[in-house]
Amino acid sequence: MKNIAQIREISVLSFNERVLQEAEDPLNPLLERLKFLGIFSSNMDEFFKVRVASVQRRIEMGKKNMVAVLDHINEKARELDRRFQEAYENIITCLDGEGIRLIDEEQLARERGPVKAWVNAYFRDTVLPSLVPIIIRDGLPFPQLTDGAVYFAVMMWGSGFSYALLELPSALARFVELPNGCIMYVDDVIRFALHEIFYIFNYESIGAYEFKISRDAELDMDNDFSEGYVRKMEKVLLQRKGGRPTRFVYDNQMPAELLNLLKKSLRLGLSDTAIGGGRYHNMRDLMRFPGKRKDLVFEPMEPHDHPVLDGERKPMLDIMADRDVLLTYPYQSFDHVIRLLREAAIDPEVQEIKTTVYRLADHSQIINALLNSARNGKKVTAVIELQARFDEQRNISNSARLQEVGATVLYGVPPMKVHAKLVLINRAGKWFSALSTGNLNETTARLYVDSMLFTGRKRIASDVAAVFDYFENTPASRTLALPKFKHLLVSPFNMRKEFCRLISEETRKGKEGRILFKTNHLTDSDIIKRLYEAAAAGVEVDLVVRTTCAIIPGGNIRAISILDRFLEHQRIYAFGCGDEARVFMSSSDLMERNLDWRVEAAFPIYDPDIKRQVLDMVGIQIEDNCKARILDKVQQNTYVRGRRGGRRAQYATYAYFRANQANRGQTTK
Repeated sequence: MKNIAQIREISVLSFNERVLQEAEDPLNPLLERLKFLGIFSSNMDEFFKVRVASVQRRIEMGKKNMVAVLDHINEKARELDRRFQEAYENIITCLDGEGIRLIDEEQLARERGPVKAWVNAYFRDTVLPSLVPIIIRDGLPFPQLTDGAVYFAVMMWGSGFSYALLELPSALARFVELPNGCIMYVDDVIRFALHEIFYIFNYESIGAYEFKISRDAELDMDNDFSEGYVRKMEKVLLQRKGGRPTRFVYDNQMPAELLNLLKKSLRLGLSDTAIGGGRYHNMRDLMRFPGKRKDLVFEPMEPHDHPVLDGERKPMLDIMADRDVLLTYPYQSFDHVIRLLREAAIDPEVQEIKTTVYRLADHSQIINALLNSARNGKKVTAVIELQARFDEQRNISNSARLQEVGATVLYGVPPMKVHAKLVLINRAGKWFSALSTGNLNETTARLYVDSMLFTGRKRIASDVAAVFDYFENTPASRTLALPKFKHLLVSPFNMRKEFCRLISEETRKGKEGRILFKTNHLTDSDIIKRLYEAAAAGVEVDLVVRTTCAIIPGGNIRAISILDRFLEHQRIYAFGCGDEARVFMSSSDLMERNLDWRVEAAFPIYDPDIKRQVLDMVGIQIEDNCKARILDKVQQNTYVRGRRGGRRAQYATYAYFRANQANRGQTTK
């Protein structure tokens, strides 16, 4: 087995530890630290549903070497959970010192005044109608539990024991603001009013202990799509609800007999991770904690005006006809992406709009613009990825909405996922392209750092059109010649080959060579082998890898990971130095799945001023000594030295755009 720290699952855990570090960092504002705990909790839920489930599947297939990986995961997960609980208690104590008081049911019982009556009324009017208690009795089947839901295991003591389950309704607000200014978990409101639910039982005492299970989220898809792709997806989504448990998290104060009953009823095996934690679960809800103190959150970083797009009000397609424009959000406003589609929807000369869809926001303005385009007589084609994990149902719904107004909806090339982020617009016979590193999602665009290139270059549009031609000819694609691309790097066709060729070119330069990558994941063994060879030849290799990194830095290879108030999501691949550098931005990470088993696109940056801007952005990240962690052999997440009063990349980038240096003097074509 290779170095365990370079195994994907362990590397993902290391990333989650970096999120936890942000919650532990006293330099971050208190309410932001609480949000980082929520992000960590959400990440760990997905980690067990996806990555741990994958490990368990491989063990079941006979890959015994993965047992050590699972043992390492379980040990590390328990350590991180302990650190989570310590950070949570510390933050809650500090918030109390700031006058933000979180109380439980026992503290409420000691309160004076009418607040207890208010809570009882809130429980009866708002909470109780949503509760469905299930009594556990011998001879009755144990109920099917919802993945990721929080449950109370209720135990009643009397002449014997009685047990019940109570699901915490997800529709309820997790936090309740009391008239006296205190805040309660709705969990503790229920604990406070347990007798109102179970009063018909003759018990001497009663207790409620939280637990939840995470289930395998992998969709078992075969290649038989004869019944229709949408129908097949709907069926496998139902199967996910009954996926095998991958993690069982419970209140460590739960009585042993109740804990054993749950483990037996859930059929938890030795390979299933059981973690005894605190009294609250689904802590992702901390991202919506109701604190409103401006001094306890990050100072606002409103998007800067774009020097071209926010200038004289002019149709974006007219701007794109004159020059390339790069938009980088959240430093600049994502609204320009929506503006492009809205303008195209009502432009009488626009005849056709094509786009790919992976993850969209709830109540997406992107979908609304496409619907409006179709209603205005435009030919709209949307390539929608139904296998976007956890967004499958939303994408099925959006497909139906688009089809209702006459848009053409395609489902890519299953079983491959379509992960490329492309827009193509035909106005009066001239094609315009918009190519992005991230999703067309106005919600995540406020939190994720991504870029979109707007261009009227015919050579780029021709390649983008070839990608859509491939989608549109999918039924016959196995007999047609594979598409050829002259400018875009498109997987699974030419991206791997071209990246390898460009690395080899730098390798031949020796000490004059330069490779600079910013990506989310770097795990592809062939790419890593070639980077080692380049470094051995004297090439300087700088890597900014957000999450999973399977390369071992050393010598001429330096690798860091940056985690701060925004999630780094851009992919940038630069080969060479200065004006002669070949620079690409992409939706693709350097993983086998992206290079060989997905449709991805990397787009070249031809405009010299935009190229300098992209290199500047990555250069700022390389110089970070506040939020950068060193990705060493064991991924111990050591901060780059000088984090106090040093260079903080995201703030330096924000200042870079504020100075209006980024897009000045962009050249026309």
